[in-house]
Amino acid sequence: MDNLLARETGCCVMPFMMDLKNRLPKGGFLHNVLTLMTGTAIAQAIPILISPILTRLYTPEDFGLLALYISVVSLISVIVTARYEIAIMLPKQDEDAANLGALSLSIAVIISALTVLIVLFFNVPIAGLLRKPEIAQWLYLVPLAVLAVGIYQIINYWSTRRNLYRRLAAARVTQSVANGSVNLGLGFAHMGVSGLILGHLAGQVLSAGVLVRQAWPDVQKYRSVVRWDRMHRNAQVYQDFPKVNSLQAFVDILQSSGVVFLISSFFGSVVLGFYSFTLRILQAPLGLLGASVSQVFYQKASEVYKNSGDLQGLVKKTILSLAAMALPVFLILALFAPPIFGFIFGEEWWEAGTYAQILVPWLFLNFIVSPISQVPIIVGEQKKNFLFALVGNSLIILSVIYGGIIAHNIKMGFYILSGSISVYYLVVILWIFKISKKKAGI
Repeated sequence: MDNLLARETGCCVMPFMMDLKNRLPKGGFLHNVLTLMTGTAIAQAIPILISPILTRLYTPEDFGLLALYISVVSLISVIVTARYEIAIMLPKQDEDAANLGALSLSIAVIISALTVLIVLFFNVPIAGLLRKPEIAQWLYLVPLAVLAVGIYQIINYWSTRRNLYRRLAAARVTQSVANGSVNLGLGFAHMGVSGLILGHLAGQVLSAGVLVRQAWPDVQKYRSVVRWDRMHRNAQVYQDFPKVNSLQAFVDILQSSGVVFLISSFFGSVVLGFYSFTLRILQAPLGLLGASVSQVFYQKASEVYKNSGDLQGLVKKTILSLAAMALPVFLILALFAPPIFGFIFGEEWWEAGTYAQILVPWLFLNFIVSPISQVPIIVGEQKKNFLFALVGNSLIILSVIYGGIIAHNIKMGFYILSGSISVYYLVVILWIFKISKKKAGI
């Protein structure tokens, strides 16, 4: 299996990681995490390695416009399947999971079609609302990007349910290679922001295509069990996902997109470019661990909860492991982020390192919370989780507004944000640990 992954990705995975994975029991928690990490390591290494080149091919303004485009795509993508794709993990029978997948795809097609109509008639007004007229032409790409994200997420959860982590690793490598290749190619051709936006779209479409090709045998196998009555029944059983989880997810993405819109409005594209590049760089290496752990944790935690196992023990182990892995990285950033950014990416990007230094506490705790944030979904505490999300998102938005309207200083806004959200995340961690004691059916 490992050799096949290496051939499909066209890369040689780090020997230590491969050797460690081979020594672990197949299907175990750590084995599955490392399976994802081997592919994700390659996928995350590519943007990190080419970033010093990209910062010399593209301006902070270009990265700022890319951030606006991604925010628009994310705002729609988060509800493109009404969140039913997350429920694919939960049914005991694969037939019900397959019907949830079909339901999710149907909704994704409808929402993508509606997005086409909105963009055709309102792209210029939307660009005006964002105070960036130059983004109007790029909004035509949003429907395709949204559909690609929806398809990717559906097959992503289906593959996770069936422990087919090699599929996901290959898709992540494809996404990264496609994105990076277009970024570099159009960057050297002096195409401006086109290289960043088209690279992002290419990565989404091709990675979704890889998953579709790999999952096609499953589609053929289960298509006979997909019926409207079963889709409707499962839609009713898991109705909390569109009613509660989708609302929470939309509020979450509205927060992150709102921050982008506010920074752009208050401080312009240059500051937005520094901020978005900071998150881009820090989330890439951390995603190697966080995304892989999160993917496997959801599958394992769902299984443990359904079997009335020790979910709290799994949560505790995950928290401690993530903290131990991330602490050295964040300590280095807290002390030396500005000179590191200036040396690697060019003096123009020193300011981005300053932002990273300020945001270290927030990003560190966010890294720990993200994987275990699925516990409320598993144990049926989505409504309380939504209230927590409202508080956290409000703190972030208010911090940026404070920096823009009152302090007129983005760094002051970031200091307030980092401090308040750090306290918030500590409370969330304690709450998640508490509710993880619940048993199925209680």
